[in-house]
Amino acid sequence: MKSPFVIKRGTVIDGTGAPAARLDVRVRDGVIVEVAPALEPGADERVVEADGREVLPGFVDVHSHDDAALLREAAMDPKLSQGVTTTVIGNCGHGCAPTGDRAMIEEYSRPVLGDFPEQDFGSFGEFISVLADAPLALNSVALVPHGPLRAAVTGPQRRAAGGAEVDAICGGLDEALSAGAAGLSFGLMYSPGNAADPDELRRIAETVARRGKLLVAHVRNEADRLEASLQEFLDLGRATGCALHVSHLKVTGPGNFGTMPRVIDLLDRARDEGLDVTADVYPYSAGSTTAVTLFPSWSADRGAASLLEALSDPETRRRVLRELRAPWDGPLENYFASLGPEKLLLAGFVREENLPFEGRPLSEIAARRGADPADCLADLMLEEAAGLTVVLFQTDIAGMETALAWPHTLVGSDGLPRERGYVHPRLFGTFPRVLARYAGPGRPLGREEAVRRMTGASARRFGVEAGVVAEGMPADLQIIDPGCYGDTADFADPRSLTTGVERVFVAGEAAWEGGRPTGVAAGTQHRVSRIGASR
Repeated sequence: MKSPFVIKRGTVIDGTGAPAARLDVRVRDGVIVEVAPALEPGADERVVEADGREVLPGFVDVHSHDDAALLREAAMDPKLSQGVTTTVIGNCGHGCAPTGDRAMIEEYSRPVLGDFPEQDFGSFGEFISVLADAPLALNSVALVPHGPLRAAVTGPQRRAAGGAEVDAICGGLDEALSAGAAGLSFGLMYSPGNAADPDELRRIAETVARRGKLLVAHVRNEADRLEASLQEFLDLGRATGCALHVSHLKVTGPGNFGTMPRVIDLLDRARDEGLDVTADVYPYSAGSTTAVTLFPSWSADRGAASLLEALSDPETRRRVLRELRAPWDGPLENYFASLGPEKLLLAGFVREENLPFEGRPLSEIAARRGADPADCLADLMLEEAAGLTVVLFQTDIAGMETALAWPHTLVGSDGLPRERGYVHPRLFGTFPRVLARYAGPGRPLGREEAVRRMTGASARRFGVEAGVVAEGMPADLQIIDPGCYGDTADFADPRSLTTGVERVFVAGEAAWEGGRPTGVAAGTQHRVSRIGASR
């Protein structure tokens, strides 16, 4: 039985948007049983002192890539250290299940998810069951990733699915949704999902809508064609009535800076039509993804293996590099051409001679090797078996602040979990960064509203009864010291831990205390029946 306790004399920001108030919180058996002033502890209840501190719900990371990390990293330091108690997995169409063509999915998604678990998963429902039985350091909510779902039916090729194949994809999706997935995520920038035609996308949206779940998308293009890409996604909501959520809303490329107000206007007009659409953001000017996405999609039409083949053949390599250096006509972005090699930091190196390049700009690496940047990138991908990730300085802070201020925006880290090496600082610092730097007078959000977005509103949107300090809710809580609270992870030291997080509780058990994980595994794999409409 879990030890009961009372958190005394804290300032509670409850996750509903209500004003902060000095209240006590009584917890029994992992559940909040009373929230009121001046509670008297019972004889069997210990006191957790919170005078001068804030008591918040645990944060909900609505956009994570913790699919493999939950089964691989018992402590989950990057999340618990910043007060995250629930993580939403399966984003951007990347995931561990269904296994299907394991080689293709693992090669392509390892840079995003890290090392895969050893077991195969014949269905996504099986993956959810494994998570439900595993000792989890924090709670999890699962989205069905379109990439593995599709590849299990069509194979690794980047091609349109036939009618019977779409039937099979939707059948697998329906099974996964009935097993408790909160929805499906598209990665329309990534292969094989970027080969899906309008019929496949619509049929999937119909399946999600019928189950009352959420359709989430990393849209095809976040640069010159962002508005067209958003319209493609919004049209799925118009056609099916499906609830929609846009992943990591941003405008990329210097030529597009300043256009976020126009994007927000487009989303507002969609909501005025009756579409239920929300979004998430992360509070940085840089993103991160697999370095495979830097190359033309046709060169990786079967995933990383086909890219390695293309770069190994002299004639095909010349074509790849020629296209790499010029703008692309299609719907996908050419980050190499639009941003330039000085804005691309590479990570994920394994070969010893390449380790000094970890976290360094491609332009610098190329200069050190005496090579052309495009040739250098191709060589590094061959040397590292296409396992590199890239941090891209691609957007402007003013645009991010505009997106964050939109009333229907939530927060997601989009962090790529790796146990060693260089990572984007958002993995360790997203949530305290929002609360410490972007909440308060004269900032995009009020403090209580920022907490609501990152807790109660996020939990509701993804169909979970959590994220609020109230009677009957799970005791997923954090105690922070506002006097020293804030993110310290940056691009020079991306693994630096948040300061001021004193305690984090998952289901009433201390999971983070004294600046380190306790080793307690009290997390739950949530099985979602329906998601909540956005207000």
